[in-house]
Amino acid sequence: MIKKILIVEDNMLVNMAVNDILKEAGYETFACDTGKEASKILKKEEINLIILDMMLPDTLGTKLIDSWQKAYPKTVIIMITAHGDIPTAVECLRKGAYDFLTKPVDKKLMLSTIKNALKHQKLLSNLNTSDLQQNKKNSKNNEPSSVNIISSAPKMAKIMQFMQLISNSDFSSVLLEGESGTGKGLLARTLHSMSNRKDKPFVEVNCSALPPTLIESELFGHKKGAFTDAKEDKIGLFEMANGGILFLDEIGDMNIDLQAKLLKIMEEQRFRPVGGDSDITVNVSIIAATNQDVQTMVEQNKFRLDLYYRLNVLPIVIPPLRDRKEDIADLCNYFIKSFNKKLNKKITGVSDEVLTTLTRYDWPGNVREFRNVIERSCILSTGKIIDDCDLLFPFNKEKVLNEVVFDAKKIPAMSLMQAEKNALKAALEECDNNKDIAAEILEITTKQLEQKMVQHALI
Repeated sequence: MIKKILIVEDNMLVNMAVNDILKEAGYETFACDTGKEASKILKKEEINLIILDMMLPDTLGTKLIDSWQKAYPKTVIIMITAHGDIPTAVECLRKGAYDFLTKPVDKKLMLSTIKNALKHQKLLSNLNTSDLQQNKKNSKNNEPSSVNIISSAPKMAKIMQFMQLISNSDFSSVLLEGESGTGKGLLARTLHSMSNRKDKPFVEVNCSALPPTLIESELFGHKKGAFTDAKEDKIGLFEMANGGILFLDEIGDMNIDLQAKLLKIMEEQRFRPVGGDSDITVNVSIIAATNQDVQTMVEQNKFRLDLYYRLNVLPIVIPPLRDRKEDIADLCNYFIKSFNKKLNKKITGVSDEVLTTLTRYDWPGNVREFRNVIERSCILSTGKIIDDCDLLFPFNKEKVLNEVVFDAKKIPAMSLMQAEKNALKAALEECDNNKDIAAEILEITTKQLEQKMVQHALI
């Protein structure tokens, strides 16, 4: 099916040039020069992708992103901007734009970006379809959907792009590394739903939850009479996962002797049940996950180097929540909606003070801890907005609120411009380059902060 692209650009020379390039590439195009006219076209046509200029005669591109993302969630947006508009373009990415191109537009880069954006759109569509099917299935069992990644952070976007790339291949193994609570299990299930094995089994085992005496039997199965309690034959998890994916969570806790057997199975794709006299051949992809530093474990002889190499074919390192705080607001809204259904409440959001507190905290327990805090707050809240008195933390909240202190007296006498630059640098350093908090310290808006950062070459 021919993809439809809408060009919204008030510079007619640029508009015509982009239009000609896209038509030549085989796309069906629609062109206009105002936001109002673009909205009319969107209502009439099923547009796949929008190329949107940052500055239009009747509105700003940033405002259009907000409304179009809600009205047309399956439509991908690519911004076009002049060099001086880079900070605003970055803000557009945060709002949901796929990418941005700078003027003059490079033909090869534009076509490549559009191609990748449409692949991204297809991925999201597939994930939404998978989600819908899973939701229908789980609704019968009153279980939540397993595929639901909430993130707009660049680091997570790169991970999703990497997962999209590897999902098209019949990968043998993937290693997920990240702190506890970062969502390794969720990513494993998502990768399964994206992969060529999505219609085959996804079998999960927590290596730390099984005693060493049972894990071999669980993985490989056993024959009747193999040991005292083996009263009948048992199929192991490897055989259950045949054709699909076996997810080995907390792989770092696996016994060193069992690691050797796992390595052999991965290389030969066959195993022998406990007490059996013949091998069983399987076709299984492995996703392993750990919250430990595997390289250090290898150095300490706690993890086999050869198994590490075998698992680490496709590594994915999941960032902790403290490194992607731009996700806090979206996660908050998602969990509130989820708990509204569970608790039969009508909470619409959190107060500004609560959001500030949530953003400043480092979340050592990551998304799992965040979810628990929001659930507890929803239970305690009696209104439509979660306020400060509903927020119970397992830490000193006052310490969190006051942890960023900026002392202007430390700045020596100098020119006004230099003093302003130093103040910007000091504020950003104090809050680990979190622009929202830095702006609050300096008592300016985030947009003003970004403008001053450009002015002082700090971005």
